[in-house]
Amino acid sequence: MNIIKLIKNHQTKPINKNVQSSIFLDLADIIIAEFPYTLKNKTYLLIPNPKQELLEMQYEYRLYHGKIMPIAMTINILNIINKFTDVAKKLGFTIITEMGEYKNDGEIFNLLGNDANEKNLTEEEIINSNDINIPVTLNVDDYLKNIFLPAVFKNITANRGEDKYLIETKEQLNKIISLFNLPESKELNLKSEFVVQEYIKSFEGINSSIRIYTSCTGDILSALFLVSTDTKQKKRIKKYGIDIFNPCEYLNDPNSPYYLNSKNFISNAAAGGKAIPLNNELNNITFDDKILLTLHEIDAESLKLPDKLIEMCKKIANAWKSEKGIILGIDFIYNSQNDNWYYLETNKNPSVEGYKRYMNLDGYLKKDIKALMQLDSLIKIVENIMTKSYNAPKERINKK
Repeated sequence: MNIIKLIKNHQTKPINKNVQSSIFLDLADIIIAEFPYTLKNKTYLLIPNPKQELLEMQYEYRLYHGKIMPIAMTINILNIINKFTDVAKKLGFTIITEMGEYKNDGEIFNLLGNDANEKNLTEEEIINSNDINIPVTLNVDDYLKNIFLPAVFKNITANRGEDKYLIETKEQLNKIISLFNLPESKELNLKSEFVVQEYIKSFEGINSSIRIYTSCTGDILSALFLVSTDTKQKKRIKKYGIDIFNPCEYLNDPNSPYYLNSKNFISNAAAGGKAIPLNNELNNITFDDKILLTLHEIDAESLKLPDKLIEMCKKIANAWKSEKGIILGIDFIYNSQNDNWYYLETNKNPSVEGYKRYMNLDGYLKKDIKALMQLDSLIKIVENIMTKSYNAPKERINKK
């Protein structure tokens, strides 16, 4: 199933600029019609309640834009939600919106992942494989029993590079620990949201990483090489909600006694870095990009991911299954000291940015791209099941 080709063909057609275009609504039925498989055994897909999903999207829109979502956009999103449910049923999934509807008579896939993974993330993720390099990762209390510097403090309930800090000195360490002990921090239980990770150093003056988007069966959906040469810390603060103050603001405020003045080590595009889609059909690679990619053992012509990364993604996805959703955003960093890729984290329900850039989908609603990305993942899940290349979930991960 070549969804990339279908998208490219669709983009050559004229678009009515007076109407909100939806690539998902335009392509969903075509994709299903051309796909040769339908699930035979009962298989559940747990999706959000459509009304609740719309309410959350309206809230998020107001939070980030400061105004109510336009009616035309609301209608378009509702159409996308309904069409997604329709095509998922055509693939053979039994759709449920609550776990209470699950009859334990078939396998279940969770579209967005388990809520528990957002609320209990202080334990280290240990993928049960000797073939995957993982930086030392501890919760804050365990780290304080065995301090090492430099270290990365990161909020694992945040995204887009928010609330991540490189701690290099004891003074910086004392400031961030003191911040966790503030009454407003304790009210949010802020410390429990953070882990401390061994700092993996890439090349001098270069902050780089790879974000690979996969299905929960380990099939690659898209990939971005992320790079930044800026050493100035970017202000990326997690939003808890309207009128809820995040104490990490103090860490970024030069007038605050908790100001860290830490170096920037974030490479993602949301924090100001450059994103290079690893799709050679886009033809937008500069000479400097090619040098950077070659340094990181990526073929600058084919832009093919190293086999080692592809193998690790398969093992990591097989460990998580759909606990973090049917789409995983798996992050890796290159250790220039030993020329190895290190697994950093698996992001639950990742943003659409990587898929958008990889597929060249500028101009479409986020929900539109998300639905297409999710359908792409469902196609790969069904193909894996029907070709017997998918293993049913077992005990997932050993945790310290």
